[in-house]
Amino acid sequence: MKRAFVATLFLSLFTCGFAQVAPNPIDKKATKEALQLYDYLRKDVWGKKVISGCQARWDYNTTDAQEIYNTAGKYPALNIFDFQHFRMDHIDYMADTALQWHKSGGLVGFIWHWSVPVDPGFDLQQGYSFYLPSAAGPQKKGTTFSPQKALQEGTPENKQIHRDLEAITKLLLHYQSQGIPIIWRPLHEAAGNSNRGGTAWFWWGNDGAEAFKQLYLYMQKYLMDHGVHNLIYVWTSELDDDNWYPGDAYVDIVARDQYRANNNHSAYKEQFNILKKNYPNKMLALAECDCMPGAKEMVAEEAMWLYAAPWTIPFVFGSNNTPEFWKTFLNSDTILTRDEITIK
Repeated sequence: MKRAFVATLFLSLFTCGFAQVAPNPIDKKATKEALQLYDYLRKDVWGKKVISGCQARWDYNTTDAQEIYNTAGKYPALNIFDFQHFRMDHIDYMADTALQWHKSGGLVGFIWHWSVPVDPGFDLQQGYSFYLPSAAGPQKKGTTFSPQKALQEGTPENKQIHRDLEAITKLLLHYQSQGIPIIWRPLHEAAGNSNRGGTAWFWWGNDGAEAFKQLYLYMQKYLMDHGVHNLIYVWTSELDDDNWYPGDAYVDIVARDQYRANNNHSAYKEQFNILKKNYPNKMLALAECDCMPGAKEMVAEEAMWLYAAPWTIPFVFGSNNTPEFWKTFLNSDTILTRDEITIK
């Protein structure tokens, strides 16, 4: 009787949370496919199931997904591609990799490690980076690229982000024409350690919270103004950075990236609860992690993320994400795999 009562209470709490989530995505012109995906996430998944996910290996591939399948016999439901290498000719983002994944029943995500010129004088021979110098480390180049300058019309920085956004828009419109809705997570981990006595890690956090929020809205408006309407927008929280949050009107999903917390497959309950308290009207996702949360742990700890995805190598099979773990995880009734996605 007690166990039944607890289960009923848990379902009731999540039903209340479901009722608070907006019935439609923030894009008022969202494509039919984006509306269907959002409706599916809100009604059929959030609080009931957890979508299994994985990353591309830094660009436009399904390598991790295939290796997970080879190990566990099932594909994760969500493959998260990365636009980091959109400048490189040898990676063809116009290829049908995302379309094939989509047609196979999978969900498509994109992150963007947005690299910009390293050299303040825009000598492009010096290369590109998304790291600030303080986070780049001795083996990498960092950039001092300024979001504030990027928002000022006519500056070299502004011209650069326009060129980049034009290129990404072309790709997103290509996927949109193929009927692919995308879980879109740009400008992630913006605050870094800024609210903990440190600094941001990436250039988009270089000038603080207000500049970041303006950049996020600038990017979003640019995409929408240029006809991109197949995106479900994800903002990534550092737990102590509500002053960096663009606002409910501009975010569909709040995500968390978590490393070095544990290696025992806990559900990251404390972090889930912080986000649930701070963003009660949003679905919550574990967009990156090292050690994956276990299926039974997420249910027992009442911390059922919308989706959970480990970072790519070395974490996808490291940090205690053993082949045995993947087999158990993907065969759980709580976890949705690619063959179980049913968007109407």
